Amino acid sequence: MTGARSTDTLDDLLQRAISPGVGCGAVLLTAVDGAFVSDYALGTTRRYDNVGIPTTLPGTPVTRDTVFDLASVTKPLVAATLLTELAERGYGPELPVAEVLPEFRTPDTHALTVGHLLTHTSGFTPTWPDRRPDPGGRRFRAAARPSRAPMLQHEYSCLNFIWAGYLAEALAAAPLPALVTQRVLDPLGMRNTGYLPAPERWPSIAATEYQPGRGMVQGEVHDETAFALGGAVGNAGVFGTAPDLMRFAEAIRTGVGLRPQVHGWLTEPVPLPAGAAYAHTYGLRSAEAWCAATPRTAVSHTGFTGTAFLTEPGGSFSLVLFTNRVHPTRTQTALPTMRASIVAAAVSSAGV
Repeated sequence: MTGARSTDTLDDLLQRAISPGVGCGAVLLTAVDGAFVSDYALGTTRRYDNVGIPTTLPGTPVTRDTVFDLASVTKPLVAATLLTELAERGYGPELPVAEVLPEFRTPDTHALTVGHLLTHTSGFTPTWPDRRPDPGGRRFRAAARPSRAPMLQHEYSCLNFIWAGYLAEALAAAPLPALVTQRVLDPLGMRNTGYLPAPERWPSIAATEYQPGRGMVQGEVHDETAFALGGAVGNAGVFGTAPDLMRFAEAIRTGVGLRPQVHGWLTEPVPLPAGAAYAHTYGLRSAEAWCAATPRTAVSHTGFTGTAFLTEPGGSFSLVLFTNRVHPTRTQTALPTMRASIVAAAVSSAGV
């Protein structure tokens, strides 16, 4: 059984999160006013070679320092990077994308702004269908354009952040991995986080999914679009540890380590089209349903591989939850439902 019961403890829920068919490794960290309250690491980095086939490469025990594929948790790191680049140059999220990227200097796309990209209100479709190898994104850059005008609809799209990454590179005339490291990771002390982990590290990284043509993915980006584009783009591709991501969460909670202007952009909700599923800042979600148990309104982000974090700007509570819920296949759906129960149990345990 994978559904949560009202009597489930935090230990029960986390054990369920690493049960066969749900995942095989998990890390949970919670902090109150910057001090750790919960610190769990359990399971293993790899259980299968394929669906139903036990691994011949036994995983190592998960620790709090195990590296996970952050998937879409890459997006707020890229948002913070891009926003810092904007602030350095005296710009804001209202900057037209066409002022930086020539691909958008057309009548149909001249109204698109950085803010539209960072709030998923640009008009892009949710996914990019071309999964053929395209390092450098030549085909992507030539063809990926919004399908409608901005601000007509709030629709989550990885294309927004792929373009946000390219825009950051164009502003700074530097590659995205170096920019994210220089602007966010190094200033916050996130030493074990970054793009494109070295092959010798792959066996110790939490495995994700078996994919035809790739085998069991471990140490390379899980997201097919990011992989096709070279593995280091704006929508996915960052790998990291839970303590590192807690540093990012705490910077968002307190503002320490971020420019005040950037902190405001990351934490203050912005106007969205009618019907949006949740509130949004420039790069983060606000008041998501899975965060409902937090004492104050939380900003958050999740990743498809099973990663997530939340924090209360100006409040006291932060949480990082890493699992590899797509191991060995993405078909399991228990974790997204369990996440709210894990947060509720963690809040109760923290006494906030």
